[in-house]
Amino acid sequence: MFNRLFFYVPRFRKITGGTWLIVFSLLFFSVFNVRTGAAAQRSSAKIKFLVGNVKIMQKGKIHWKTAHFNDRVYQGDRIRTELSSRVELEMPDGSVIKINENSMFDVKEIKTPKNEHADKMSFTLWVGSIFAKFQKIVEQRQSRVIESPSAVVAVRGTQFDLSVDRDQTTTVRVYEGRVSFRSKQAPGEVFVSSNQESKVEKGKPPQPPKPFKPRRGASMGDRLPSGQLLKINMSKFQFTDPVILTSGLPIRGRTIPGAQVIANGQPLNVGSSGVFTGRVPVVEGLNVINVIAELKGKKQKQTVRIFINTQKPQIKLARPLTNMYTNRRDYSLSGAVFDRTPGDRVKLYINDELVTEVMGQGSFNRTIILNEGKNTIRVVAEDLSGNRTVHVEQIFLDTVKPILTVTEPAQTVYVRFEPPRPPNEHTQFAKERFRQVIRGIVIDPQPSSGIKRVLVNGQEIKPNNDGSFEATIFVKRAAAGRRGENRLSFIVEDMAGNILRDNSRVIIIQ
Repeated sequence: MFNRLFFYVPRFRKITGGTWLIVFSLLFFSVFNVRTGAAAQRSSAKIKFLVGNVKIMQKGKIHWKTAHFNDRVYQGDRIRTELSSRVELEMPDGSVIKINENSMFDVKEIKTPKNEHADKMSFTLWVGSIFAKFQKIVEQRQSRVIESPSAVVAVRGTQFDLSVDRDQTTTVRVYEGRVSFRSKQAPGEVFVSSNQESKVEKGKPPQPPKPFKPRRGASMGDRLPSGQLLKINMSKFQFTDPVILTSGLPIRGRTIPGAQVIANGQPLNVGSSGVFTGRVPVVEGLNVINVIAELKGKKQKQTVRIFINTQKPQIKLARPLTNMYTNRRDYSLSGAVFDRTPGDRVKLYINDELVTEVMGQGSFNRTIILNEGKNTIRVVAEDLSGNRTVHVEQIFLDTVKPILTVTEPAQTVYVRFEPPRPPNEHTQFAKERFRQVIRGIVIDPQPSSGIKRVLVNGQEIKPNNDGSFEATIFVKRAAAGRRGENRLSFIVEDMAGNILRDNSRVIIIQ
């Protein structure tokens, strides 16, 4: 794991304390980089959805921290969900585990062929319930296992519910596929197939699988717990479709037949089987839904927190970049990001690197090191619900000055002979003016941003498509006995702001 470092120290030379400090520093940071690099390559699960109060205790830690959307969950981490909370984990192979409320769940092992040269996943559900949807296993070396305090479930590519009660009774209900189900304390193993369920009580062998009648969208969360009057079945706790603001939030659950159910003061429809349905008005942001069931003077209340987030975050750059040219290699990109959804958090990325995370609104600034030529800058703002706004901008870096070649007159010092005018013309000798044609070529070398302007003695001219240009200026001779010098001034500027100045050429009229 450690990099091998070789240091050459000349013989017969005293090694000072400063030299030992340098050697130690190099060794320390080499080892540190190797370790952090290895950690960055560990396989992990990703939080694709969460609502409510979800906590993570990282491996080797003793304190809980709040989980967030898109967080990574690594081998050895523990997840805890509280009342009306839920979290969904996406595995490296695309498998999904949904952890329901009041659950404790451990990620024991995640190994992939790419990073660990293995294909294994194992988990522990200590209490609560989960829904799992695993990809089909096609090789013998692949392993997918979920344990509880009393049982072990071996998965072969399945959709199933798993629940663990406070007395450690474990129940598995398979919707699609097949699982192996056995007890930890008693011998025996059963295979539970589609539309079957089985149970393991602490210290007892698994019960024979028995069929159950699946309902559309049903899972073990639909069951009414013993002694309870109310059970809300919410498949989602977060919504991004704007239609829900006008149609209302659909609520479904189960109660005892004959009970009355009210959600935020609005009566819901209760069927003969005890299943209740209805819709409740909601607004943008966090909505607290209080559901009350009443039967023969007995009441039970449950609270559900629903987050409605239909608005995408917005990005405003301090200055637009599209088709912009610059000759500075370090470019400062700044702006603001904001989200109108109350309580929403927004992460801002520049070229896939997290720059800042703000609550509601905030500013950002990042210095970007540009490459010569075209640079594509991708700015992404993503909120907790996965709503994204993407800005793709381009900026062109050109640090090379244009090249000027003067073809006429070709000499750096050009002497032009002009005879005096006839005596009958009333013109002073020193004030005579003569036309002079200046020709040349300007080139903007790669990376070329293009020529912006060409000035000859302050006169702006437009070059031809091939870079050639022609200008006519006026030159004068000096007074008798003096050398009349007419200095030429060239200024060539490209679109990126690189400027070539040439004042080295002179025309002398004699």
